[in-house]
Amino acid sequence: MLTRRSFFQQTGIIAAGLTLSRLQAIAGPFAPGELDANNIPIDKKLDPKWVKSLYERGTTTKYLKSRNELRYIGMPVGGINAGGVYLGGDGRLWLWDIFNDNQEGVEPKVVPMDEGEKRKQVRSRDGACYVEPAKDVRPLKQGFLIKVEWEGKTVIKSLEENDWDEIEFEAGYPIGTVRYTDKSLPVNITLHAYSPFIPLDENSSGIPATILTIRVKNKELTAVKVTITGYLENKTGIRSARNTLNRRANEAKAELNMVAVLESLEIMNEKSRDMEQNADFGTMCIAALGSNNKSYPDFNPETMTGGEATDVKATKPIQESLVGAVETTLSVKAEGSARADFIISWHFPNLKIDPNRIKDNGRYYQNEHTSALEVAQYIRDNFEQLSSKTRLWSRTWRDSTLPYWFLERTLMTADTLATTNCHRFSSGRFWAWEGVGCCGGTCTHVWQYAHSVGRLFPALERDTRERVDLGIAMEENGGIIFRAEEESRPAIDGQAGTVLRIYREHQMTGNNDFLKRNWEKIKKAVEFILNQDKNGDGMEDTPMENTLDAVWDGEIAWIVGLCIAGVRAGQAMAEEMSDTVFAKRCADYVKKGSANMDKYLFNGEYYIHRPDKEKGRAKLGSYNTCHIDQVFGQSWAHQVGLGYIQDPKKVKLALQSLWKYNYTPDVGPYIAVHKGGRPYALAGEGGMVMNTNPKNEDKPYGDNVTWQLGYFHECMSGFEYQVAAHMLAEGMIDEGLVLVRSIHDRYHASKRNPYNEIECSDHYARAMASYGAFITACGFEYHGPKGYMRFAPKWNADKFKTPFTAAEGWGTYSQEYIPSGMECVLQPNYGQVQLVSFSIDAPVGKRFKSAEVLLGGQKMPVKMKQEGQKVLLTFENRITVKEGQQLSIKL
Repeated sequence: MLTRRSFFQQTGIIAAGLTLSRLQAIAGPFAPGELDANNIPIDKKLDPKWVKSLYERGTTTKYLKSRNELRYIGMPVGGINAGGVYLGGDGRLWLWDIFNDNQEGVEPKVVPMDEGEKRKQVRSRDGACYVEPAKDVRPLKQGFLIKVEWEGKTVIKSLEENDWDEIEFEAGYPIGTVRYTDKSLPVNITLHAYSPFIPLDENSSGIPATILTIRVKNKELTAVKVTITGYLENKTGIRSARNTLNRRANEAKAELNMVAVLESLEIMNEKSRDMEQNADFGTMCIAALGSNNKSYPDFNPETMTGGEATDVKATKPIQESLVGAVETTLSVKAEGSARADFIISWHFPNLKIDPNRIKDNGRYYQNEHTSALEVAQYIRDNFEQLSSKTRLWSRTWRDSTLPYWFLERTLMTADTLATTNCHRFSSGRFWAWEGVGCCGGTCTHVWQYAHSVGRLFPALERDTRERVDLGIAMEENGGIIFRAEEESRPAIDGQAGTVLRIYREHQMTGNNDFLKRNWEKIKKAVEFILNQDKNGDGMEDTPMENTLDAVWDGEIAWIVGLCIAGVRAGQAMAEEMSDTVFAKRCADYVKKGSANMDKYLFNGEYYIHRPDKEKGRAKLGSYNTCHIDQVFGQSWAHQVGLGYIQDPKKVKLALQSLWKYNYTPDVGPYIAVHKGGRPYALAGEGGMVMNTNPKNEDKPYGDNVTWQLGYFHECMSGFEYQVAAHMLAEGMIDEGLVLVRSIHDRYHASKRNPYNEIECSDHYARAMASYGAFITACGFEYHGPKGYMRFAPKWNADKFKTPFTAAEGWGTYSQEYIPSGMECVLQPNYGQVQLVSFSIDAPVGKRFKSAEVLLGGQKMPVKMKQEGQKVLLTFENRITVKEGQQLSIKL
């Protein structure tokens, strides 16, 4: 059995080693008297040099074999909504969750873990892969063999950890880069692995395949011959195949600019044709692009032998291993370089989640392709476009003045889309769990935190709002069932958050069609929120389900504020629809609720949960404690440019209290006393605790403590990102960056998979709140139908550059202070951006006299208005900035 101590010992992460040395480097030391009653230091004693380093541009994160940092890396490199394939730290693919298993967790397991004198069982949904990270989940053989020939010598190596002096894995998403060096070879090898990932193009980004490009750099003054053999084991029918009914077949395919091996499962008994409907029935394929290639339908990776390249087909019984291979040969000139492109694809269309309740089934990719070979053919035929656009996005994302580590962490969680947390049925409907295989139905009260999808692939979110939230899940009274077919009731926080998402989805379009088409249903959804205020004080007070899996009584700050924000979004949409009566009703609610929330739910330091007058504290609740989501509604309002819905001074005091009472550079002392939480942060790791008891009250969480109390003692990254984003928006830059960096460090590859943020199971959707931190770091606001865009960077505003996404395009924005004023450039690298107005912040104390705007070198008529720091430029007519053009602004 593996205890927490033995886990650390076996993996080399000794509490007195890496984790404690990290603490000594960034914070402390702390004497016992410097911790409050909750074992949290009021003075964080963060090293100023370390805090300063968080702002530095730095370099991309690189994990090394020599530092034992490769074993847990699992970067999703399949298409979005197309299954789950990991790129390992040494370049091999693993996990292979492509067979429609619907398992809970990437590696379903139960891990024993000590909690003081007790031992508890940690399931996948409780953080098993946080305590004991998944590794080497390899249900099939896959890899590359490299044969290097030069000056009469021949060396053969496999692209895996044991065969190389050093391997370097460069963090990043969506392209994984692995570099191999060995003093015995005259070449260096670099592997780039990815699936096409093109924001705003969910179809091209949803291909069930991984592209693997191998680059060879010759270090010598003589030519080198390099033969690269890629192999893939046929595991079709991995669960359901039977020796008496099936055999596996590999068929070699030689085509224009490609050789391939198509791998399938043959049915030998015609009476068993119903097996074709099995979840794991489908095809796999490995292909090599270009000429001078060979294919082997039956290959032995251990001996590098197999059938002749001219063999067309091989079959084997189920119990025997059948491996297909493709081979390419490169002649690399002295000090030259060459590359080879490979494709591994799959096609398993028989996805069913819950046939008794969910009518949608199958996979969206089956609409375009009938086999894994067709997938490979499609990539071959469109390789330049798919590859160049993916690389363009990768370059665009990194072409920034923001720190590399911050860019990595805020985009990295979007890889959840390329896992089996997320699916797209053949009907086109998007559907997701909360975490892999756990808690289905695209849960509104979890997914409302996730900003990545709405900004990167807005059409998926827009369709989900329209097809599911305002369709399948909507009740007659406007309530939105929080798991659609999987539930029967709304969740109040999910309801408000969904209205806010509807407003975001409207903003991420180029016109008003989505809003107009759905307005009557949107209005009903807002009315449902209004109707939950039973006493008419603008503060929601109807006991309803929330994301902490309980029904609380009373007036709860975080839910009250979220409802106010949701109604404020409803007001904004009503105004756009010229529904003045409803807009006024919403505005009255917002005004009354905001005033009463500030008056009755703010205790001088933070916002609280006011108990029901009759029931008191009979049930579990947050009451007079400091709750992580207490100003979540205001945080959401900033994400969609709604301004303040609460008193800014009180909001900032609340965030300062969260920093003071809930953040700790080391959760160890806290969790040693407060039991029952799941292990999403361990001793020696920093984080923000969900709920703390600053007043040191007896029974702070009510008289009836239930199992949900364990949530209060956890550090869950999705909630932490929400707070970090809000801190950045309110000017608490140090605190916001420290909080994001604490999560980043918890997921360092020396300890666990950097690409798998865990809450209730793996690749948890709420972690995609990280993108919200990126949005507020840029001070980005956008409203596509209005043609409005704004940037107000929170640091380095004097010379700032960032990527952006809009309704119809994405690209780069930059600004720089110059002696005469300020220069700004907006350049779409993909698609286009339509604008009516553009807003930036002037340097503090600076008043601009004039503005000059050039579009593609042509002067544009513009009006300028400045109020304080905020500068608004309004164009005479709507302008379109096309791909490759520049909108240049000089103030």
